[in-house]
Amino acid sequence: MGSGIYSLGTRAMFASQAMLDTTAHNISNVNTPGYSRQQVELATESGMYTGAGFFGRGVRIATVTRSTNEFLIKEANVNTASSAADQTRLGKLEQLEKILPTGENGLGYAATQFLNTFVDVSNQPQDMSARQVALSRAQEWANRVNTAAKQLDQQQAGVIMDMQTSVSQVNSLTQKIAGLNQQIAVYNGSGHTANDLLDQRDNLIKDLNKLVQVNTVEADDGSLSVFMGGGQVLVLSNNAQTLRVERDAADPTKGRVALVTNAALNETRVLASSQITGGALNGLLRFQDEDLSNTRAELNQFVAQFANKVNEIHSYGMTPDGAYGDPIFSNTGSPSALSVNLSNPKDLAAASPLIAYASTANTGTASVGGVSMTGTLSVPPGSAMPLTVEFLTVGAGLEYKIYPSSGPVPATSTPWVPGTALDGSSFDPPFSLNLNGAPAPGDTLTIQTITASTLPGNNGNALAMLALRDQAFVSINSGLGNATVTDAYAQMIGNLGVIVQDGRTSASISRTLEDSSNQTLSSTAGVNLDEEASRLIQFQQSYQAAAKVLQVAQTVFDTLLNITR
Repeated sequence: MGSGIYSLGTRAMFASQAMLDTTAHNISNVNTPGYSRQQVELATESGMYTGAGFFGRGVRIATVTRSTNEFLIKEANVNTASSAADQTRLGKLEQLEKILPTGENGLGYAATQFLNTFVDVSNQPQDMSARQVALSRAQEWANRVNTAAKQLDQQQAGVIMDMQTSVSQVNSLTQKIAGLNQQIAVYNGSGHTANDLLDQRDNLIKDLNKLVQVNTVEADDGSLSVFMGGGQVLVLSNNAQTLRVERDAADPTKGRVALVTNAALNETRVLASSQITGGALNGLLRFQDEDLSNTRAELNQFVAQFANKVNEIHSYGMTPDGAYGDPIFSNTGSPSALSVNLSNPKDLAAASPLIAYASTANTGTASVGGVSMTGTLSVPPGSAMPLTVEFLTVGAGLEYKIYPSSGPVPATSTPWVPGTALDGSSFDPPFSLNLNGAPAPGDTLTIQTITASTLPGNNGNALAMLALRDQAFVSINSGLGNATVTDAYAQMIGNLGVIVQDGRTSASISRTLEDSSNQTLSSTAGVNLDEEASRLIQFQQSYQAAAKVLQVAQTVFDTLLNITR
């Protein structure tokens, strides 16, 4: 029996020592990311049969397991991927928001300031300094447009750089996961789990989910196959696929994630964005394809519509030298290339090719507020000039007729609405005539082409340029229709603000879900120092008790030796 009690005590000490070692291992790794608490699994050693019955042979160490929950791990990974995507997108959105400022630093304010300069130009058409101020304001607006467009280009380039960094990290992580798969498969046949290696692999998969959402499938040998959310395999046993970033074939400014199918031949297959369902790559692609792309399109639309309208109205005017106005803005199709086409103040077309004046015999208070062309003047000018505008009473209202001064007088007339310009769009050249005051029945106006003597002091086209300030001709959102340049820019900023706020909300919600799932997982698989301290005392006492068994065995053995003497 001496040898039996020795064996029992020794096994008990070994078991207690193993539990103390494992507890110390847990305490040592309490701050190690991704570490799962380990515990020694004990089993009763099979009994020894004797004529007096079965006698126990003590305890044996079955294995060492780790505390884990596959469901909680997968839930935490999904929430990690979602949070990483939202946080990445939000960071880019906050950068984008700074590119298009509000207030006096905004493009809408600069455009309005440019149009406001035509107040002085219309008041003093011959003042070259007023014209120079107008060109300077035009240049200021163009510079702001250039800056905003170039910053958008730089942010797009930054997105591609971030994608390349993320893809490089993905490739590194998948290589490490494939290597751990091979090591784990080797130990899997021993009947015991390589706990620390499994923790390392789980931690790598969590890091991988921060870059791109993945799903895992465990094989019989303990290795994990890793698939992207869209089904593309990244790791199969001990083999890892390689990703890279390539330029979009349809839009080279954008980046796409591609799978390397044949490295030797440099062959790749571009992955659809729908296959990247989470992680930083998803956030970058969503920002690139939706947020940045939509903002760029709205900016392009805003700039093009404003510049084209200004150029159109300017082309209807005449310079002091009698030439029609050249485009003020040159635009090659990109706001980053927008420039001011004019440098000489004399090239500003402030005069209108048409002039209008009221008859001295008129009895009403109407005077000409300005006549501007709404289309191109024929060369040579239309033979209908000069034109007569006649006001007459029709029923209870006042109407007007416009016809060549040489006749014939049309039978139909158009109602006159106070504050509304008279419509001459059917004539050559087409025009719009604004009145101050109110005409009386029988009053007439004359419209004719400008003469060289009246050209220098004419301000008709400057007034037309100024009128753009209050005209709704810019459309950013088709559902809202046209808006003034100031309101259109405000709409663009408002749209961006809604997107940024949506990004903040999504990031906050996903971060909360991530923290909650990580806390739940930690409470199940993490190390609790209070519990480990309690177990340390428990296992210490069991170790001391096992040592006492050996001490008793030694005493019994010594007693037996003394009896035999």
